Amino acid sequence: MRNKIKLYLVVFALCVNQFASAQLNHGRLPAYKTNAESALAKSTIKPFSQLNKTGIVMPANMRYPGEFEESQVVLISWSDLYNDITFEYEGADTITEWGFVSAQLANYIQQEVPVWIRVYEAKDTVTVKAFMQNLGTPLVNYKFIVSMGNAWWMRDFAPSGIYYGTQDSLLLVDLKYYDGREYDDTFSIKVAQELNLPLYSSSLYGEGGNLMTDGFGRTFFSTVITNTNASAWAHNPAWSKAQTLDTMRNLFAIDSVAELGELLCDGGTGHIDLYTKMIDEQTILVVKYPDVITAGDKKRVEDAYQYMTTMVSPYNRPYRIYRVEHPTDDAGVHSRKTCNQMTQDARTFVNGLTVNKTFIYPSYSNDTSGNKQQTVKMTEFFKSIMPGYKVVDIDSRSLSILGGEIHCISMQIPAENPVHFWHPSVDGLQPLQTSYRIIAQITNRSGISSAVCKWRIKGTNTWQTLPLTDSSNYYIGNLVPGTISVDDIIEYYLEAETNNGKTAVKPITAPEGYYRIYFKTPPTSLNDLEVKPKDYLFGAHPNPATNQLTINFYAMEANQAEISIYDITGKKCFTEKTNARNGLNAVSLNVADWQSGMYFYSYHLNGQLISTRKLIVK
Repeated sequence: MRNKIKLYLVVFALCVNQFASAQLNHGRLPAYKTNAESALAKSTIKPFSQLNKTGIVMPANMRYPGEFEESQVVLISWSDLYNDITFEYEGADTITEWGFVSAQLANYIQQEVPVWIRVYEAKDTVTVKAFMQNLGTPLVNYKFIVSMGNAWWMRDFAPSGIYYGTQDSLLLVDLKYYDGREYDDTFSIKVAQELNLPLYSSSLYGEGGNLMTDGFGRTFFSTVITNTNASAWAHNPAWSKAQTLDTMRNLFAIDSVAELGELLCDGGTGHIDLYTKMIDEQTILVVKYPDVITAGDKKRVEDAYQYMTTMVSPYNRPYRIYRVEHPTDDAGVHSRKTCNQMTQDARTFVNGLTVNKTFIYPSYSNDTSGNKQQTVKMTEFFKSIMPGYKVVDIDSRSLSILGGEIHCISMQIPAENPVHFWHPSVDGLQPLQTSYRIIAQITNRSGISSAVCKWRIKGTNTWQTLPLTDSSNYYIGNLVPGTISVDDIIEYYLEAETNNGKTAVKPITAPEGYYRIYFKTPPTSLNDLEVKPKDYLFGAHPNPATNQLTINFYAMEANQAEISIYDITGKKCFTEKTNARNGLNAVSLNVADWQSGMYFYSYHLNGQLISTRKLIVK
């Protein structure tokens, strides 16, 4: 059977170039909104009152869980096959690379949780099951949802799960999807019916690929959401930025919003999941373009990650941010350097799916073609920063030309009866001492009956148990390792039992995955990949500017700062000196009366030039 799978891989590899030449081959819609759909949206403006399909009131005491938390099911849409000439639906796809991607994704998901597969017609269920059986990966943990669809970008139109109330009840939140994809936009109703969950259908335009949360009240998104909802075609009357942000706070119980810049060379969506991903509540991945890439998005990504370095995690310490290298072309080089070249093939390794103890990421090779060496390297990288996870890849070269990858075609539904851990981990490089304080808040709808810390010295097989004492809703204990040296490494994880009989661990992959305390920098340290804050000049916004302009900058220490703007002749048009505080700072001005054209703005700190960037005034 393994040989049969390899034969499929060879056949699909020979065909991939043919598929790449036509983005809409077999009637497939890209991840981004097409020009026709944009025109449709502008011609179908609806008042706000007509867009809220359910009318339910959002409850109080909500929590938007992180994607890395426990899931109960994962939704995917099986690739559909359309006639090349008439674009009429022909059935579930079992002959193209896209169909094979669906099969691999369904198989990996079902090994963790039930995979729910949307198919167009009831007869497609027979086709899909036979195809999976022939591949040697039969469906055994699955459910079909028969529902007509427009595209397979499940992440963007499926609902998000939200916990609410003292029982951590689940409700689903549905955002407004692209006009013209009405089957997709109403799919959330079908999901809510299947799960027997309440559904709130919002008038906020937004896609799931543009939302990322740490599970503790902070949500990241790109300017696509605020810009879209400020459009005259989106709302009547158009929303202000404040109205959009207030709506998001209400929908997702957001304490802190983090608006990142949208990319312009990413295939057309501007979604943040093409350049950043959160793998736990304190760890973020951000792509890093090589020096040979000249596309302007390289600077935008740098802005985004430097902005993230200024934030603190739920544990009031900086997020851990790791840089993820950019995929090469099939020959192993970065031949796509310009914005136009990159947007035609939006490759990225971070657009992966986390489903309980498995991480499925997009690769760009198989056994016969592509940069297999880089795929092997990335698998090892993800294993090193995601201990205990089963890390698998799916060749996504047929996806990236459409503007998305694995994360874009899947959506997790959070688990019922969740156990939520707040735990400032004691890990990484630590001083050698006699004990280490373990503290956690652990919650469940039924309450926690017991909590322990399991620990051991690396190289020993037996986990020792440290009971954690409940003290004013905190579980506390002192890990006393005994006689140890700087060469030792302590490994530990948390385990909790709920009053309703559930066992949960932190990290979610324990005991295969665990926290590590070490006392000297190991030779394979990931420290070089971690991002550190620095004095930094961010992109002015908006850019191009017509009226109000804001320039943000970061200072590592409080000092005298100067922001200056020059025209193309070098004439200084504006300068402001300020006593910058440690952290984020901003200078605002009105450029409504300025002459249209290109300008340059500079940031000096304590007399030293930090950076200069370009600005357009219209």
